[in-house]
Amino acid sequence: MVISRNVAEAIVTQLSQVIENHINIMDKTGVIVASTDPARVGTVHGGAVRILEEKLPELLIESDNEYVGSKNGVNLPIEFENEIIGVIGITGKTEVVYKYGKIIKKMTEVLLRDAYNRERKVIEQKAKDRFLEEWILGKYDINYPMEFKRMADTFGIDVVTKKRVMVISVPKQFNPEITDHDLTEVSRTVRRFLNGMEQAHMFRTATAFVCIFNHEENAGMLEVVERIFRLIKERFDVRVFAGLDHGDEKNIRTAYDNANIALRISLKTERPITVYDPLNVDIFIDLVPMRYKKAYLEKFFKAGNVDEVEEWIEMLRVFLAAEGSLSLASDRLYIHKNTLQYRLNKIREITGYDPRKLSSAHLFTIAIKMYDSYKENTMKAL
Repeated sequence: MVISRNVAEAIVTQLSQVIENHINIMDKTGVIVASTDPARVGTVHGGAVRILEEKLPELLIESDNEYVGSKNGVNLPIEFENEIIGVIGITGKTEVVYKYGKIIKKMTEVLLRDAYNRERKVIEQKAKDRFLEEWILGKYDINYPMEFKRMADTFGIDVVTKKRVMVISVPKQFNPEITDHDLTEVSRTVRRFLNGMEQAHMFRTATAFVCIFNHEENAGMLEVVERIFRLIKERFDVRVFAGLDHGDEKNIRTAYDNANIALRISLKTERPITVYDPLNVDIFIDLVPMRYKKAYLEKFFKAGNVDEVEEWIEMLRVFLAAEGSLSLASDRLYIHKNTLQYRLNKIREITGYDPRKLSSAHLFTIAIKMYDSYKENTMKAL
C-alpha cells in the first residue's frame, strides 16, 4: 500500500485533535507527505530514511541537527500487513512525546486500514458497476459464457433469473439548483435502498441511475418506484422521473432500451413514471424514425417543409386543449372567433379533415405529437 497525500493529510488532521505537538507522516522514501507544519511538507526526513532502511522499531531524535530535515522527537514505522509503508513522527522533547508514540502509531495504522477498506470498496463498486453496464449493453463476448458467468459470480449477480430494468433521472432542466454532490448523494440513497432487496443492483450513467431487479409484476415494481421516490424527496426537494420496462422483454438489453424510451416519455409528458407499452401512442411515435415523422407531417399538411406547419400545430394544440370550444380557444389565442373559424376551415381544406369533428380529432392529436417529437429530436441533434 502507498500512503497518498490526501489520506496522510486526513490522518494528520484527525491526530492533531488528540495531541498538540506537530505530527509528520513520511512515505516509503522518507519524504514528508503531510504535516501539521506545512513548511516541512515535501522535504526529506533523515530519521525516517534510517527507519525505512534499517527497519528500526523506533527512533528517538534528541536534537534538530541529528538527521537532515529532522527535528527532535519520536519516530516510528507505519506497518500495513507486516510491511513498513511509511513513518509517523511526533516533534518535541523525547521524554515528553515518547509516551504518545505507540498510541499515535496504532491510531495511524487503524486510520490507514479504514482508508484502505473504503478505497477498496470504491474500487470494487466501480468494477461491479462496469460489469453491470457491459452486461446490460451486451458488450460481453457470447463466445465466452463461462468467463461471463465467473465475473457475475464474483460480484454475486444472478444473470440467469429474468430481470426488470428501471431508469431513474433527476434532470437538471427540472431541478436547476441540484449539484453534482447532490446527485452523488441521490445515488447513495438509491443504492442503500437496493441493498435491502434480493438481487437488486444499480449503476450510474452520466444522466441517470439504472436499476436492475429480479422479475416482478408491474404492481410490485411501481410500489418499489414509489418507495425510492419518497426516499429521494425526503432528503432532496427535487422532481424525479422514471421509466420502467414492459416486463416481457426477451433479454436485458431490450429491457434497458425500453426503460430508456419510457423515461423519455416521462420527461416529455412530465409524468413521474412511465411503464413501457408498445401500444402507448407517445412511445409508438418516439420509435418512428425522424425521416418518417418529417414525411408524415409534410404530407398531412401538404407543406414544403416541417417548419411551415408550426403555426397550424400551435393553433390546433390550443383548440384541442379547449376541447373544441371556439370561444375558449379564440380567447387563449387572442384572436376573434371568426378568425379561428377561418383558420380551422383552412386546415380542413389543406388536410381533408375537420378538427371540429370528433372523428378527426385523433388525427390532429397524432400530428401534434409527431411534430413535438420531431422538433425535440431535431434540437437534440444540433
